[in-house]
Amino acid sequence: MRLAAERCLVGPNSAATAPTAVVKAVRAPVHPLSLRLNFSWVLAGNLIRSAARYGMLLLLAYSCGLAAAGRYAIAIAVCNPIWAIVLLGLRGSQVTDARREFALADYLAVRLVASGVGLILVAGAVISQSADMRITLVITLVALARLIEGISDIFRGRFQQQERMDRVSLGLIIQGLSGLALMLLVHCLGGGEVWMVAAFPLAMALTLVGWDIPCHASLNRRDASKSEDNLWRHPLDWAKLRRLGLLSFPLAVATFLITVVPQLPKYTIASLLGSEAVAVYTMIGYWITLGTMVVSALGNVIAPRLARYHAEGNTPAFSRLLVQIVSLVAGMGIVGVTLAALLGPSVAAFLGQTDPELPRLAVALSLFATCLYVTAPLGRAMAAMRKFWFQTLAMGVGVLVAAAVLPWAVKTRGLVGAAEAMAASMGIVVLLEAGVIWLHLSAHTRSEAAPAKEAA
Repeated sequence: MRLAAERCLVGPNSAATAPTAVVKAVRAPVHPLSLRLNFSWVLAGNLIRSAARYGMLLLLAYSCGLAAAGRYAIAIAVCNPIWAIVLLGLRGSQVTDARREFALADYLAVRLVASGVGLILVAGAVISQSADMRITLVITLVALARLIEGISDIFRGRFQQQERMDRVSLGLIIQGLSGLALMLLVHCLGGGEVWMVAAFPLAMALTLVGWDIPCHASLNRRDASKSEDNLWRHPLDWAKLRRLGLLSFPLAVATFLITVVPQLPKYTIASLLGSEAVAVYTMIGYWITLGTMVVSALGNVIAPRLARYHAEGNTPAFSRLLVQIVSLVAGMGIVGVTLAALLGPSVAAFLGQTDPELPRLAVALSLFATCLYVTAPLGRAMAAMRKFWFQTLAMGVGVLVAAAVLPWAVKTRGLVGAAEAMAASMGIVVLLEAGVIWLHLSAHTRSEAAPAKEAA
């Protein structure tokens, strides 16, 4: 009777594999969380991890002095630009891979190979520029931490693809709090600067082994749609890995450009007006960083859903979600512009500045922030459509315009000119990205309507 039931479930020609098929049939699927829950988790995870890392920096300065904190900051500054390229934008490619074109093993293999190249680049930079053994060790430890975090990033991309940002955020929280706790433990035991910094990669490794890998295994057992999600595959398909690397490389360049954009005016202001002007510009525009964190959380939440809608050919749902998120972040920016116009003089007085241009600077920075915020969901939409090179080219045009205009703007209009130049350059990026998305969706809609028209 049981065998007959199994045959009925899986078909007359599948008796040998019937028990396996039955197990697959009753596997509980992984249920995605709502957009609101995912956003709340991402925002909480990023805020807690950021606070923990700031606490680590303060603890290092308190325990070992400002020089030690400075060496740690130098290590971050050396490693971050290198890893912006080394990461190859694999997370964005993985999250938007709605058709499962590449397996988890492919992403892990490319990430490990690229990270090995990154370690070589870091070692070359350290050997050629530094003779201080302490800073060499600190940079090496930070690079090791980035390598381990890059492996965790692939697992978190899988969680994000399943729209389970609670798993991602809990990993960020564990990573941040464990790093702070380990550094505090080393401080209490009397460890020096290098041992305290060593808590950074150790926390990454503990989070990877204790949370990310077990969490992946648990969710993978429940995912009825999984496809080749084993952690490793041998032999490696080098042609496929090369294709994945080439596909994701434009995202790496786009990520690098996005990282550079907020820093461009600071470079120009420092060279023309001095470090004090940079400090004023940074303090007035610091809230942009907080808004960017919120916008980034929204982008992480909508990316897998946009990719799924596009893969399914559900253009109305894709367009509706994109318009909602763009309207939301644009509304955030407009509120910021309004608050800057109303509170700008009060903020300048609080900072002890009497320059009448500072309220105008606050408004101009708010306009820049609005354009920067809107580029985030538009970039996610282009990634969902696999338009990686178009996204990179649009951001590249914006960076080139800003680099060309900033010197003239700062010389003629000061800090306000710098903010206005950045607002204009990001406005160009918004227009380019929106135009590419509109053309793609229009062509897709026409291609869908053609068969129906022929049938009619």
